[in-house]
Amino acid sequence: MLPVQKLFSSNERVFKINLQGITHEESLKEMHNCNSANWILGHLVFIRNNVMAQLGLPPIADEKMKEIYARGIVNPDLSKAVPLDTLKKMYEDSQPVIMQALEKVKEEAVLEQLTSFGFHEAYHLGQIGLLRKMMGKEGGIK
Repeated sequence: MLPVQKLFSSNERVFKINLQGITHEESLKEMHNCNSANWILGHLVFIRNNVMAQLGLPPIADEKMKEIYARGIVNPDLSKAVPLDTLKKMYEDSQPVIMQALEKVKEEAVLEQLTSFGFHEAYHLGQIGLLRKMMGKEGGIK
């Protein structure tokens, strides 16, 4: 397994652990001036479009998600938020496609870009872990 595949594989594991037991309603809560878990996951799904593009694959998120989940959005209108279960399914459905496509990447510049996207994803998945604790839930990663 390539290092970039290990990164995306680890991200999937953290994704599953940190989001376990969080409801859609809980995912919409903004706490301590932090983005909500829904926004973070929606952002990751939206950013996965860049990963898919680097791999020559079709996007997983439609452009209308941009108004809520794109980088730099301040005070997103969470009344338009995508249901958490839908975001989770989009992430989960993209994972095997990404993992399979990563096997074929040989260009160093593309691997570097994909690694950056993987690190970006890991960073935000860690934020969800902190939000989980702020929601009063037990930390997922021990």
